[in-house]
Amino acid sequence: MPELTPESTSRTLTIDGARLHYHEAGTGPEVLLCIHGGAPGASGWGNFGTNLAELSQHARVLVVDLPGYGGSDPIELKGGKYAPYADRFATMLGELGIERATVVGLATGGAVAIAMALRHPERVSRLALVSSAGGVPLFSTMPSEGQRAIRSYYAGSGPSREKMRAYLELMMFDKSLVTDELVEERYAESVAGGEERRAGAESAGVPAEPLWTELGKIAVPTLIVWGTENKVQGYDNALFLLKQIPDAQLHLFKKTGLWVPYERGPQFNRLIAGFLADTAGGAAAAKEAV
Repeated sequence: MPELTPESTSRTLTIDGARLHYHEAGTGPEVLLCIHGGAPGASGWGNFGTNLAELSQHARVLVVDLPGYGGSDPIELKGGKYAPYADRFATMLGELGIERATVVGLATGGAVAIAMALRHPERVSRLALVSSAGGVPLFSTMPSEGQRAIRSYYAGSGPSREKMRAYLELMMFDKSLVTDELVEERYAESVAGGEERRAGAESAGVPAEPLWTELGKIAVPTLIVWGTENKVQGYDNALFLLKQIPDAQLHLFKKTGLWVPYERGPQFNRLIAGFLADTAGGAAAAKEAV
């Protein structure tokens, strides 16, 4: 099998005049739509690139760049912080001729995945919510240490490699994974695109919809994945999601921070592959019911 690279998997689609960039690999009836987080320097390949080769053995995998991140053009956010992204990705699936997908969302991407399941249930067969926004912390102090680092990244003296390293070390339990190469990659991405890119970081200034009030309406099988040392979204958020979503299961990793797909790559890949296999019958039944 040829090596998967950012260049060989790069694809673009134009929706309402704005470019949407994504990476694609794999074939088959199952489709995985992977949505990355909204922190500075994040992108589809940056968050899920190390998982793509293995996941593409089990499904057709689409790893998107959120609008305003990576290679995707920014869009105007109307109606909330997550709904415009959810609508954009639902349109993307239609444009690609994909009826339904399993949506894997990391952090901000998890909230977008929830919004897709609520606004476009006909497009979503399953959810995998990884360190997801969109819930409610039961006992964590808010804003968390990680959230404060995200919000301060572009403030004051502006972005720097030192700030990026500090954030990455907060985000991951295993500090040895925070290499000079990773810091440089994320820092370079965080300053690409100038002020327009910076304005879109974490959908700055746009109120988040209260998705937590509608979690009981999610009708698809949902896998919740978290690290117990997550300093951005504490695992009490995972417990809340588990309580509220009707058909949900939770997998907790000890000694793991927010970026589970990176810190626990092989285990995460097996978990997603198993979730696809275990819920295949239920997903087919849900499709018939729509």
